[in-house]
Amino acid sequence: MANKKTILSEEIELSEIVLKKTNQAFEIIKQEDIVCMKKTHTRGKMFKTQAAVIAGVCILAISSISAVAAIHHYWGRGMNGNIQASDEQQQVLTEKNIAKVYSEEPDSSSLAVINNGVTIEPDTVIVDERFVYMAFRISGYSAADRMEPGFDMVNVYLGDNPEDESAWVNMSGTMYDGIIPDENGTPVYEDGTAIESYEDGSIISHYTDDDGNMEYIIQASVVDVNDSFLGKTMHVEFKNLGIFLKASFISAVDGDWNFEINLSDVSSSQNIKVGKKVEGTGFTMEDINISPISVNVNYSVSAAPVENEDDLGIPEVKGVVLKDGTRIPYLTNPGRLGYTDSSKSNAYQIAGFARVVDVDEIAALIVMTSYENEKVETLEIPISK
Repeated sequence: MANKKTILSEEIELSEIVLKKTNQAFEIIKQEDIVCMKKTHTRGKMFKTQAAVIAGVCILAISSISAVAAIHHYWGRGMNGNIQASDEQQQVLTEKNIAKVYSEEPDSSSLAVINNGVTIEPDTVIVDERFVYMAFRISGYSAADRMEPGFDMVNVYLGDNPEDESAWVNMSGTMYDGIIPDENGTPVYEDGTAIESYEDGSIISHYTDDDGNMEYIIQASVVDVNDSFLGKTMHVEFKNLGIFLKASFISAVDGDWNFEINLSDVSSSQNIKVGKKVEGTGFTMEDINISPISVNVNYSVSAAPVENEDDLGIPEVKGVVLKDGTRIPYLTNPGRLGYTDSSKSNAYQIAGFARVVDVDEIAALIVMTSYENEKVETLEIPISK
């Protein structure tokens, strides 16, 4: 069940952080001597005096540090490759506990798993009802130039029994190669520069960061469209690290790196009634459930089109138009389309986003429809909240 607290209450979130830090300060004050660092915009100043005198200074300094920490979080390059977000969006989603940056946790070092000299640790996790985006940092190994690094096996499941059907998830994962889509869907490097190739035409990938670390990124979605990830425990298991060469895996470091990730129970989704016919089709978009990272679209169907192999002919939301007129046509990643019953009177689409969006700023959905089993026409369907 999603946490029902108001996720926009910044004062509550900040007060909890300050209270925790203040309690920690009073524990330190019990010591005979105390050192308190006051943060400034230039260089920190060190003050040392009696505990009774310094108490107020420490609380002030801790409150200031907490305020700064509460408004700046960094998701890292791997998560930016998984789902792009502006600096402001990173702050908002992290403060609301929709995203979690594990390196900011007090016990972050205890979350790392070390095997045969290779350390893997969770970096950032973002979750809503339907989708989970995860990034894991890898240190102690890097593949040779032109080699594609990866794992022999990556297993992701919910709960404690991976064989239970309720534990299954739809999952895709890859080692982050430093390449992201721009606003037009064109692949570019994360700094916005154009993709480069070797003499043989193969793409030059940037798997490691400036510190020599790599990141593995995962996107998982629910199997049952009516299920939810919120508040659940997700297991992630990595086995044997190496390279892929000519469709074969060659292990370089044997071992297992297993993690238990407790997913947030905070819902960021909005239910929006649409009730608009998708022109040229037998589909009516009844409503959507949309969050900053994914969408679930529900259709009623008056006449289901003839299926052609894997193409069901169901309209697909591909992007959004913002209230200021900005179009984001390449927003959704490949998701799932289907009918909810054998009579084909209702259909759905669930899809994750390639970048974070502000739901309150969406004015319309960009929808692609089918004509003679080919995706050819794009419509805009206004929505109001």
